[in-house]
Amino acid sequence: MQLNENIYQNLCSENNLLLAFNKAGKGKSKRRYVKRFKRNLKKNILKLREELLTQTYQLNKLKTFTLRDPKTRKISKSAFRDRVVYHALCNLIIPVLEKSFIYDSYANQIGKGTLKALERFDCFKRKVSKNNTRECFVLKADIKHYFQEVDHEVLIEIIKRKITDEKVIWLIRQILDNFNSGLNTNGMPLGNLTSQFFANVYLNELDQFVKHKLRAKYYIRYVDDFVILHESKKQLEEWKIKINTFLKEKLKIVLHPSKSHVLRLNSGINFLGFRVFYHHKLIRASNLKNFERRFNNLRIVFDEGIISMEQALESLEGWLAYCSYADTFKYRKHIVRNFNKYFSHGNKLFIQNKKKYLNYIKRVDESGLQFSVQKTLFNFKKGLSIKEIAIKEGIKESTVLGHLINLIEYGQLSVWKVLPREKIYKILNKIYSHKERLRDIKKRLKDETITYDDIACVMSSIKSKKRWKKNKKCPVTE
Repeated sequence: MQLNENIYQNLCSENNLLLAFNKAGKGKSKRRYVKRFKRNLKKNILKLREELLTQTYQLNKLKTFTLRDPKTRKISKSAFRDRVVYHALCNLIIPVLEKSFIYDSYANQIGKGTLKALERFDCFKRKVSKNNTRECFVLKADIKHYFQEVDHEVLIEIIKRKITDEKVIWLIRQILDNFNSGLNTNGMPLGNLTSQFFANVYLNELDQFVKHKLRAKYYIRYVDDFVILHESKKQLEEWKIKINTFLKEKLKIVLHPSKSHVLRLNSGINFLGFRVFYHHKLIRASNLKNFERRFNNLRIVFDEGIISMEQALESLEGWLAYCSYADTFKYRKHIVRNFNKYFSHGNKLFIQNKKKYLNYIKRVDESGLQFSVQKTLFNFKKGLSIKEIAIKEGIKESTVLGHLINLIEYGQLSVWKVLPREKIYKILNKIYSHKERLRDIKKRLKDETITYDDIACVMSSIKSKKRWKKNKKCPVTE
């Protein structure tokens, strides 16, 4: 299927450019360059449209900086108006070009990603090893200097098979030629939306070769990093030679000689930040070191008051979610322990009584002290309702109530701030002992408006007084 000849007119339409602006500015509305563009949005969109229609549009020079996390990379940053054009282009070409992608290409696509690729790897290793009962080999490979050596003419020819509009091809050439890799017609900048997509378009040729010519069933690719699983080491060695030949002849790139090997699965395979074995996965040591460095930096900016506890929670929560895909129970417990140790101060909104908070940390099983409980406390003290917290955190209201009950019991929250006074007094009058079952109290109340969660909140407050004051009576004070 080819796109019609009028695609460039659709690309330059005001509606498409406005949609591209919204995508380019998503999550960046407070950035100065977005505000500047938005201030005269209509004028800027019309000017961009006119330049594109008359083909006088010129890209700004890329700003390049070096990023060393986890390895040294040169990242190129485009001007915001150029990013709007990238989105405008991708809005129209992605839906058509993506149709030819294989299922097991996992980079830069909605619904895909590193964790989906790892799940697929787990599925393939079970099939090849017959549920881990026989030996399995893996061809682990990546492309040498991939983004620097993508040939522009080869890429244009691949795109032309689907897109015949010469003006669209002109715009793509403008974007590709804006990057200077030191080679005449080679390379794409890291960090651009179009580069991410064109990287998939370029290596889709490899995907088709591996799947349809070599007929490799268990193949996964993430950008220039790919694996093929098979029970025969000899077969994988043959495929490696054929793949390298295909890349040289058709795409003018080569496999990385020191990073492309056939390995036994039982020795562990480094794939997308994890080291994968038959029965378990570990996080690579380099990734752990990088996190330790970021964690220490987070401590410094928190101590300086530059970030809030909520921001620290969000940062660490993302890392813990990533770690949960490997066998890291003890490690995650260690991270939570360190978080409670180093981030239990400096935020008056979050913690009113530091001594009680530290006791709370000691008494609760640290491995079970999820950040979501602490985020519930933070949001509740900011004035959000139970329903609003549930929506914000993407959890059920009953889960939020469970957090509040836990926090009341450990002296982090007052029941008087959770329930109406009348309801608390009504429940208190029907509680005869802190050891009673909720069901018995519910029967005595004979009030359908009072739920088991309401009763549990009051009971938690009573247990809190028993816990902290060691008093034999069961009063609930404000």
